[in-house]
Amino acid sequence: MLHNNPFLWTRICSRSLFLTFLLLLLLGVGSIVQADINAAVDPSIQYQTFEGWGISLAWWANVVGGFPEPARSKYISMAFDPINGLGLNIVRYNIGGGENPLHLAPNQQFLSFRAAVPGYEPAPGQWDWTADANQRYVLQQAINKGANQLEAFSNSPPYWMTISGSVTGNNGAAANLKSDSYDVFADYLTTVVKHFHDYWGITFRDVEPLNEPSGGWSYGNYQEGCHFNLPGENAIVNATGDAAKRLHLRTTITASDEPSIGNGDRAFGAYDATALDDISKINVHSYGGGDRTRLMELALSAGKDRWLSEYGDNDRSGIATSERILEDMNGLHPTAWVGWQFVDSAPGWGCLRNPLDNEADTDFVINQKYYVMENYTRFIRPGDKLICVNDANSLCAFNDRSRKLVIVVTNNSDAESSAMYDLTRFDKINPSLSAYQTSASENLTKLPPLTMSAGKFHADLPPQSVTTFVLSGAHYRGMSGFDYSKFYSFVNDSTNKLAAPSENTVDKASAQWSLLGVGDGFYKIINRSSGLVLGDAPLLSGQVSLSADKNSPNQMWLLEKKDDGAYEFINKDTQMALTAGDSGLAESQPAQKAAEIWRLVPANKS
Repeated sequence: MLHNNPFLWTRICSRSLFLTFLLLLLLGVGSIVQADINAAVDPSIQYQTFEGWGISLAWWANVVGGFPEPARSKYISMAFDPINGLGLNIVRYNIGGGENPLHLAPNQQFLSFRAAVPGYEPAPGQWDWTADANQRYVLQQAINKGANQLEAFSNSPPYWMTISGSVTGNNGAAANLKSDSYDVFADYLTTVVKHFHDYWGITFRDVEPLNEPSGGWSYGNYQEGCHFNLPGENAIVNATGDAAKRLHLRTTITASDEPSIGNGDRAFGAYDATALDDISKINVHSYGGGDRTRLMELALSAGKDRWLSEYGDNDRSGIATSERILEDMNGLHPTAWVGWQFVDSAPGWGCLRNPLDNEADTDFVINQKYYVMENYTRFIRPGDKLICVNDANSLCAFNDRSRKLVIVVTNNSDAESSAMYDLTRFDKINPSLSAYQTSASENLTKLPPLTMSAGKFHADLPPQSVTTFVLSGAHYRGMSGFDYSKFYSFVNDSTNKLAAPSENTVDKASAQWSLLGVGDGFYKIINRSSGLVLGDAPLLSGQVSLSADKNSPNQMWLLEKKDDGAYEFINKDTQMALTAGDSGLAESQPAQKAAEIWRLVPANKS
């Protein structure tokens, strides 16, 4: 059962009232500034260590790499230069399948000019290592600019491995890889990866045999694409893993680059133990929705990292992209965020616009999206730790070595807004900070320095804008809270039993939990086995209440630490404490104080 604890809640509320009264005395009642966003940054709640920002080279590099100098160097610098450009350090290189010559110019042309990426094996056993020179040039120059995370991926097998005889897909969006070509395709990908390493000194950390495999890739499409059903996904992952082992590659396998979070969730559940052993991380695109927290927890439960490996939209302002970055980073907590097209022929899909239908027209238009991306990529860098800020419009990163704190906030409304940020949870902060703003009239414009009062600062946010705040002197010496990537068993002081969804727990992972901080001392408690969240809804006899994450107050818990290191769990919505009586213990006990006390023990899945 959930046992009411009015004394504890009174203590919490009294403390909050005292702090509020103290703040009024320090600032003066008349000087309090009203803000639309009131957010606290909590460095004790630390999430993923960030690996970087990235971009796919398909398809823009297939054209830009053939531009004359100095034009192509300008494009490459704007994407990858850490001083004069976005400073992207992650590159996804497209291993082309290579289309059937019957469907290339001057014959019937399926693929668009930019998407006609050459393959390295135009016929069985015939290798052409001069192919794809343009994209390879951009890849090498990106490395020279500092790109250090390289991934190879495929949109389609070579045409001669396909059922339709084309890399564009199959009739009726059916599976297109021949049933006897799984090992042949895996050998193709891993042979290309090995050649890059052995002859060109380029090592891919991962190779991905899939790209949006649940998509409707139909014969005659303008780009490469190949549908796989879930058993087919599992089979090609296994085949690629086997091929990588045969060639003794240092490159690992990643999957499945599904188009939506929900599809990624379903694909993950379809992989067998062999595939999961081969996969080093989970890749997913966020064109479609789904439960980001659930996918994160499923990946973590299998010991896999996560990349948001592709997203794009046609909003040239960049506001839609910024909103998606916030959703992905604060929900999925990926260690990398990768965009789709740096340059595109459509009005808003790329940071830059160019027709990409020839190698002579080198002029480009800069979309506002470019500067919005700079608000993120220039300041949140590899090695920074993403930390908790209790505002869905904000993203916060902290580097405890450089003492750099970065907050990026988006105002997606058509009206001016304002924000007040509370940094008092840091031990020490520099009272001045820099701000950079992108809006309809500003392109990463540096604003006058801001100052803080009593550990807080206020800023105005123009309509449809993204603003970055950078503080160079933030110190935090306190212990960080729970590591969200680790799992814990909850041992009750009264019964010495483990909290679990069922009293007949067989899978030990069912009695293990992760704690995802949401700010102000509150956590979501997520079951390792199911990925569901502990809440205070009516309890069934002998088990805790678990449900899908709705981000609701009754799924958030305050962890009140005791002097002996144990904890009491107080529900945010009901202000009640979790007790042993209905928590899914093997033995039920009457509600008593000891039954409300839990010891958190780091857990290992067995």
